[in-house]
Amino acid sequence: MSNRTQLRARLREELGDTGAVMMWSDTHLDELLVESVGWYSRLWPMQGTAYRDVAVGQRTFEAPPGVIGITQVECPPGRVLPQEAGWSSGGVGSSGTRQSWSEWGPQVYLGNPARGDEAGTGKLILRVLLPWDRLDPVESWNGPEGDEGLLVLWAAIEAWAWLDGQDQKRGRPMRSGSQTARYSEQLEREIDARKRAARSRMLEVSC
Repeated sequence: MSNRTQLRARLREELGDTGAVMMWSDTHLDELLVESVGWYSRLWPMQGTAYRDVAVGQRTFEAPPGVIGITQVECPPGRVLPQEAGWSSGGVGSSGTRQSWSEWGPQVYLGNPARGDEAGTGKLILRVLLPWDRLDPVESWNGPEGDEGLLVLWAAIEAWAWLDGQDQKRGRPMRSGSQTARYSEQLEREIDARKRAARSRMLEVSC
């Protein structure tokens, strides 16, 4: 696994920017690599599980910070609840006696107040999608090691596109358009291959 410093060196080598006078600053490449994790997280977010204690009559629960999406809710554990299109603030819920769930902003709502075996410690389980950790200059990234190349390719595309923008601002012919296109095509091929061999990593989240 690599940290941001190592990935920056890899990116700079990929760009051929290893001479005495460098085209891209370390700060710029670091920013692109950090942004690449956000891009990657939208394609292949980290899967996690969060547990919530449930009080009798409770309907509202906080989702984990930074969550991208919620894929499933169980209450009690093992009982998968159907998702409703919206949410109701009424005291009796919107679905009669059948329990359900909905999402509004950072909160999860039960269709009916919790009761019976739905109440208790860790009785609500949220299956969630989370972003991967921000790249650190020292600590290794927590994402799949085999996908670090995708981060580098995405950052390379953005680096060449930035250079095109600088040329346009100065009224000069663009020097890197072909490079941007070449890396974009390569990234598309890599993404297709990654999707064919789709895999994910589970993370237990305690909040």
